[in-house]
Parts: sequence; C-alpha cells; structure tokens
Amino acid sequence: MPGWVLITMMTAGLVVLLWALAGPALQGVFENAIAKVSGI
Repeated sequence: MPGWVLITMMTAGLVVLLWALAGPALQGVFENAIAKVSGI
C-alpha cells in the first residue's frame, strides 16, 4: 500500500472522529448564537 493512501485514510478517520466528537457541541454553540442574534 502506498504511503499516500495510508496518510489519506488516517486523515479521513481523524476528520470523522473529530466531527463525531465536536458536532453536537458546535451545533449547540451555533444555535445559541442564532438565538441571540434573532432575539429569541
């Protein structure tokens, strides 16, 4: 297996892992910001 394939797969795995961990927290921050701007 070429090195670039391994690097690409590892990078994709890290992105998925970070997305799974940070997704809900980022969604909460985004919703709070929208609520403040819209005055709800």
